[in-house]
Amino acid sequence: MLPSYARLLLEHWGITVQDIPTSEKEEADFIATFNGIRVLIEEKTKEDNLKELAERNQTLKQGGIYATTLPLVRNNRLSGLITKAASQLQSSSDTTHDFRLMWFTGTGVNAQAKHEQFRATLYGLTNIIEMHSTRYRRCYFFRNSDFCRRANVIDGAVSAYINGNSISAKLCLNPLSPKYPALRQSSVLTPFGTAVEDPFLLEADGTAFILDSDMHRGEEHLILDFLRAKYKTNALMSFDLGYTNATICTLDTER
Repeated sequence: MLPSYARLLLEHWGITVQDIPTSEKEEADFIATFNGIRVLIEEKTKEDNLKELAERNQTLKQGGIYATTLPLVRNNRLSGLITKAASQLQSSSDTTHDFRLMWFTGTGVNAQAKHEQFRATLYGLTNIIEMHSTRYRRCYFFRNSDFCRRANVIDGAVSAYINGNSISAKLCLNPLSPKYPALRQSSVLTPFGTAVEDPFLLEADGTAFILDSDMHRGEEHLILDFLRAKYKTNALMSFDLGYTNATICTLDTER
């Protein structure tokens, strides 16, 4: 059975965590209390694919290099996890609460890549570069977004990943949730410190774009024209990043 990374970190911070009793419904996992604020949480963990792990181990045993590349874009399997979490959070809505969060933890070889893919799935993220500029900006809701689809159920999400014996976690706010203003001002943010992602604040400081339109996400040239007009920029181009991991097994010859 997988450990509850959410519970371990929350209790480390001194936050009270109470399990939600099981029932005939598929319930959320627990209620966490942040200085009197009750947060309904459903936790999901993404492990490595067993078939891919076996292939990796076989390659390393044979002295080869095992490399993987993951596109850091919206992922349909992660979208499925979010859909499931939203259903469980909705099912437990009769439990007294102030906000509803999903907690996702990426584990294994590509844990950080899973974390980045989860964020891309929540926000419909891509990157935008402006002609005659040397920097790029993230664009929120450029693609279909699960935060948009589940805005009335999921107020935010924690995106975490395991690295050795440590865990990194970021609180991602859903700016489309009706409860966004209240969550933004609540004590839920306090233990996360600077690890809070708020698209509106990033847009305000000039480091991000937000596509606040219901235009079809498949019409990329129209989207770029919309963003260019909204932000009064030069010509824009979108691009996605990828995550590459390469592993080789070495022998300790000093033993």
